[in-house]
Amino acid sequence: MFFRATIALAAFVSLLSFAGCIVTTSTYESKVREVESLRDAYASLNREKGRLAAENAGLAKEAADRKAEAEALSAQLGEKEDSLRRMREEISVLRNRFEGNRVTREQFIDELLEKEKAAGRRLQELTSRAAACEAELEREKRVSAERGREAEELRKRGQPQEAPKER
Repeated sequence: MFFRATIALAAFVSLLSFAGCIVTTSTYESKVREVESLRDAYASLNREKGRLAAENAGLAKEAADRKAEAEALSAQLGEKEDSLRRMREEISVLRNRFEGNRVTREQFIDELLEKEKAAGRRLQELTSRAAACEAELEREKRVSAERGREAEELRKRGQPQEAPKER
């Protein structure tokens, strides 16, 4: 009987220990629903991940295009800046050539004033020479007129004409 009692006790203990392993239908169904919702969420996340990967690839391509465009624009900007620098240099050279600088203008003005003074002195010299020549001409005219009268008087008298005296 002891053996029977031990077996019965062992059967009772094993029944109690297996009773904890028995899952009720409602618990099983709730866990199945939870697994299905997790699978759906996982599939949704995978779809979202695929969509985001495609969007990321598109944005990466667009970023590369924009970067290439920015490099091209930077190159154009560099060319334009070089062109602008050359044009400014040309304008500066032309401005200096046509306008000159202050020192050149002042030198030019001084040069013109010196030329004007020299022309004034030359004009005065020529004017005084012209006045002297006119005075000499008047004197020669008087001498000539006087000699003409003397010659006329001598003709009237009938006397031979003497050679005029040199002065």
